[in-house]
Amino acid sequence: MEEDIYSIELLHQGKYESWDFGGEEKRNEFFEDIKNNFKGHEIEDQENAEDTRIVQLSATSLQIKKDGVSQTVPYEWYDADSYEKILEYINNNYSE
Repeated sequence: MEEDIYSIELLHQGKYESWDFGGEEKRNEFFEDIKNNFKGHEIEDQENAEDTRIVQLSATSLQIKKDGVSQTVPYEWYDADSYEKILEYINNNYSE
């Protein structure tokens, strides 16, 4: 069985939200749209960021094949103050 899964995920302090897409291109476009919309809210100093202040936005590509699994997960970190705004933006603009 072979399957490709493309999703956007939002994680913050144990909260997890996920949105699935039918294809990689549409998911990538939406991921870039979110990043552009929240430009300037990123955590610049990722080495010293406190866990409680991190909101992780990721774009997961999971390819399940007979001979194994391949996964690619680019991500961005945003300040915790942006969580509700990012979540609202995704929920208001998401379409499979």
